[in-house]
Amino acid sequence: MQFLNLIVKMQKSIYTLILLVLAFSCNDASNNTNTNNNIKGNYHFLEDTGTQVYLPKGFERYSLVKYQHLLDSISKKQGYDIETPRLKALSKMDGSLYIYYNKNTGATYTVNTIPYYNFTKESGSQLLGMITSTHNKVKEKNNVTFSKVTARSGGNKKQQMFKAVYKVSGKKIKSDLFQTSYIISAKQKTVLIHLTRDFERDFDSYIEKMIFK
Repeated sequence: MQFLNLIVKMQKSIYTLILLVLAFSCNDASNNTNTNNNIKGNYHFLEDTGTQVYLPKGFERYSLVKYQHLLDSISKKQGYDIETPRLKALSKMDGSLYIYYNKNTGATYTVNTIPYYNFTKESGSQLLGMITSTHNKVKEKNNVTFSKVTARSGGNKKQQMFKAVYKVSGKKIKSDLFQTSYIISAKQKTVLIHLTRDFERDFDSYIEKMIFK
């Protein structure tokens, strides 16, 4: 039951996340093609669990209200109306929601600290199937193409991780977009991460620097 609830909540989050990215791409998306492998950045503290996430320089933490004001100022009504329900859904998940935004790149990074889940490779397959189903729904309505860059699950007794990266392209999109999702469990803690940006960059080096207390 716990895993099924996670599937449903993640599916709603990914669906609205993709629609938001599409809306922004037609309006105000930046076109940063930085593929530098330099992993200089800063640690950000998640108060409720003590976990520390490592992000590239330029990411700033936003409260829900402050981020909504930002969306209102940089996006058209369509983007705002799409993102608000997603944020509401994420904020209602068990645990806490942390929002980070990079003004220079237009990238958004959200972290949900959710109840611990010790998932398996089978769970990863279910998550991948859910993402594919969500993509098909979006593709039908928005005339876009999703190309899987990578999707995998793995880990060991200390840490498990599911990761999926997709490239989003279409006639209405100024430049290819990249949507990344992570679920990571370690030390009896689990985080759900969504990252959106319009440039390709391997984020695993930053994920590996996460510190679970």
